[in-house]
Amino acid sequence: MTQAREPDDIDRVNRELRGVNRRLDRLEYTQISPQEFSSVLDRIYEEIGLTRSEMRAEFVAVNARLDRFENEVREVNGKIDIIIRRLSGEGNLPE
Repeated sequence: MTQAREPDDIDRVNRELRGVNRRLDRLEYTQISPQEFSSVLDRIYEEIGLTRSEMRAEFVAVNARLDRFENEVREVNGKIDIIIRRLSGEGNLPE
């Protein structure tokens, strides 16, 4: 009985070895050289640097718009104060 199982065991081992070999081939195919890896990292760091610069520029632009908005809000608040004083009779406009 042991002899009858041996061919099945050998076939199973051969299938497993072929599977391992295919996985190894795929792994080797996907490997990149250290130079390629370094080049890719350099490009990534360059993109990060560009993105940082763009984000800083956007931040400055947004801050400038916020400053203008705050000034406009102050101006509107001043006008509202004048209107409220006029309506309440506290401030009369000069004739």
